[in-house]
Amino acid sequence: MKGQLGYSQQTGAGLVEVAIAILVLSVGTLGLARLQISAKRLGFEAMQRTEAAAMAMDLFERMRANPRALASYQTSGVGAATGTRLPAPASRCSQSSCTPGQISRWDLWQWEQALNGTSAAGSSGGLVEPTGCISVRERLVTVEIAWRGYLAMQAPGVAASCGGGVYGPGETGQQSLRMLSWIGEG
Repeated sequence: MKGQLGYSQQTGAGLVEVAIAILVLSVGTLGLARLQISAKRLGFEAMQRTEAAAMAMDLFERMRANPRALASYQTSGVGAATGTRLPAPASRCSQSSCTPGQISRWDLWQWEQALNGTSAAGSSGGLVEPTGCISVRERLVTVEIAWRGYLAMQAPGVAASCGGGVYGPGETGQQSLRMLSWIGEG
């Protein structure tokens, strides 16, 4: 259609339409960026939980290899979040060169090193501000590991007994894992 002077009306996109399209595109891009951040955070939380489970299983296997000193593994808390560290054992133990008590001290020290991510052999980084607790009742062993996470996460209705009070008011960032195992007499 021609106007008064014989020129055709504008048929392209106007400045307002371009501005609206850029606004819609930027809102969508921000949503995708937020989704990427959430996915990265959840991936890290899953990796931490997997590491905690592997560390608990490692300790169970150490205890199965040394069943005579089972009671000496009990501890109310080791790890960086406790503020104290276990002293390094006087000697490196193997099953044949140390007593069961010395082996248990060696195992606990190595386990704490792995929790903190300071293990000499193949460290995968450890957990964020970990606390590890071990309870032994007869032959039933409970290993509980707590660490700082983005959000609190534990089994519904189960209060975490390990690391209580370490991770802030209301334990808003405490993640925890509790595993039980029966250790035979060997």
